[in-house]
Amino acid sequence: MKQNSKILIAAGGTGGHIFPALSIINEIKMNDFIVITDQRGENYFNNFFSNKNINHKIFVHKVSSPSNELFIVKLRSIYQLLISLLKTIFLILLNKPQVIVGFGGYPSVAPVIAAKLLKIPSIIHEQNAIIGRANKLLGKISNLLALSFFETKNTENNHNLIYTGNPTRKEHCLRQLSYSAPNKTQKFEILIVGGSLGANFFSEQVTAIICSLPRELRENIYITQQVGKNDISKVKRIYNNHQIEFFIESFFDNIFEKFKKAHLIITRSGGSSVAEILTSRRPVIFIPLPTSFDNHQLENTKLITNIGGGWVLDQNNEVVKTLKKLLENLIKNPKKLVIASNQIKKLSKDLEVKRKNKSATEFFSDVLIDLIKTNHKKISKPC
Repeated sequence: MKQNSKILIAAGGTGGHIFPALSIINEIKMNDFIVITDQRGENYFNNFFSNKNINHKIFVHKVSSPSNELFIVKLRSIYQLLISLLKTIFLILLNKPQVIVGFGGYPSVAPVIAAKLLKIPSIIHEQNAIIGRANKLLGKISNLLALSFFETKNTENNHNLIYTGNPTRKEHCLRQLSYSAPNKTQKFEILIVGGSLGANFFSEQVTAIICSLPRELRENIYITQQVGKNDISKVKRIYNNHQIEFFIESFFDNIFEKFKKAHLIITRSGGSSVAEILTSRRPVIFIPLPTSFDNHQLENTKLITNIGGGWVLDQNNEVVKTLKKLLENLIKNPKKLVIASNQIKKLSKDLEVKRKNKSATEFFSDVLIDLIKTNHKKISKPC
């Protein structure tokens, strides 16, 4: 692909949509990028581009879900979509991108519709094991619907599917780093990542569960935890009161470094979280967000838990008792973690074979480059 191809990237403002987009931009950075996002996503993209020499323009579109039951809210959402569509058509005519890539969320809707109207090739990427509302619509009009999970639900009527996996940053790929359980002279290191949705549950409930462990176990653990800014001082005080060593921040810029050191991850199960577990090959306890659309976070966990690579707990069903018992078991029997890590390693290798022995980021980038080269006349065969 010649340098300085113009690529329009559209993504909603949550990490699950943003992080795959950033991974692809970083992989093929010798190009010009036009970014369409919402107010939440603007900070992610600004922070990403601030220390990188990548040509880009960022445009913020105000869009919202039309699924609200209130008629006036539906009308407002449709109006916002129409405005976004007009703005996008103008941007495309002015900047002439060769391809449009949607990473989900409502900011992706207008760009992919505009691509269809203006006959520009487009790709939609779905992060979860159950396709989202916006992607379900857009997948029918885009050239390719790229899947993070080999068997994504509710895609039966789509004939343009291709399995790519979920792109992650290169730093997260720890395939060359072996996993070992903590020995008697090491602390048992637990990484807790609550995510932007439902983080209070991790700050309050998960913290309390860890502090309820027997003293002899608390003395041998080290906690690295993502905590909301408003909860940092409270969580630090609780851990100090229970003589637990910890490192707490509201956001980890070098999260991959935390993954390297962790013996166990406790996290939600959004698409990006599952992808990071796959690439880091760390044992995991998933606590899915119970309010996720179509309960897709629970569905996401099955890829790893079904092969024994981790454990899944129901936040609404005696999680306090269950998580405490599980943590006690794993701390006392660290060989179970090694078995889980080996299972994830095997799964990760099997999925790479389906991507021609490439990472999700590399394979998705190749598909994108191929689409630009051929102008959608000869696309790689979908799965």
